[in-house]
Amino acid sequence: MLELLHQVPLFAWLPEEAPEILNGCFDLETEKLEAGETRRTDGRAGCLLSGSAVFQPEGTASDTLSAGSLFAILRDGQGFKHPRSGILTAASDCAVAWFDVSLTTNVCYRACWFHVRLLREIDRLLG
Repeated sequence: MLELLHQVPLFAWLPEEAPEILNGCFDLETEKLEAGETRRTDGRAGCLLSGSAVFQPEGTASDTLSAGSLFAILRDGQGFKHPRSGILTAASDCAVAWFDVSLTTNVCYRACWFHVRLLREIDRLLG
């Protein structure tokens, strides 16, 4: 899994033990989708790790995504908002990292540097 995560800027900095720790912080999960498959966000945000996809938020225009794109997460002046509900459709075979946005608004119980670094990377990419 780490090899797949390292392919995009959001996760390129991760050391070897990070996926396990980030799973505890953000409920991080990775998933491979075949072209044409769809997934609802179901309270999660994501980062496209490989391939291409289209994200259709409820009530707004769709976004075409390439590897490294974040989707279903919004930023406001005080941090990250809860994710936008919508549907992700794989335009080609792709891989996605899913995480719980509500867990990005609070530092985890370990106050780990992984958590802080990922939040900075998300902020930089959304900036």
